[in-house]
Amino acid sequence: MWNLTREEQTVLLFVAAVFLVGLGVKLTGGIPRLPKVPVSKESIEVKIEGAVKEPGWHSLPKGSLVIEGIRQAGGALPQADLRGMNLGSSLEDKEEIWIPGEKLNINRASLEQLTYLPGIGPVLAQRIIEYREEKGSFRTLSELKEISGIGEVKFERIEEKTTLEDEY
Repeated sequence: MWNLTREEQTVLLFVAAVFLVGLGVKLTGGIPRLPKVPVSKESIEVKIEGAVKEPGWHSLPKGSLVIEGIRQAGGALPQADLRGMNLGSSLEDKEEIWIPGEKLNINRASLEQLTYLPGIGPVLAQRIIEYREEKGSFRTLSELKEISGIGEVKFERIEEKTTLEDEY
């Protein structure tokens, strides 16, 4: 009837097969889906403070562990000390968790580490590093106030989180 080459017949058969499969899927209600795993609609509110990137109240599924709460809070900061914590214990609604942190050595801290201090962004962190390069190591923490942008209020916020010596 039609003078089709072998390749044209193959393409025509393929197109017809695709059409029939599509029609079959449509008539049977679509592609079958795996049932969704039920997700707990119950959640708890937990306050996570201390050496985490995003301290404050966080909403977590009921039954979450301390480690999951730390992840929800953006993760632990480099100076976080998790050694004494039971990271596998379950969190309770309205629980408050404190993530202890070692003090940051202001004479050794990198630019990134300095930005974890409250109120210290990349610009101030760079100024701290430049001060160290020009004048040497800080001899007292109050020398931080000599850096443009660090006044008394900002100094009070970072004073308790910084040190001049390494902590072990």
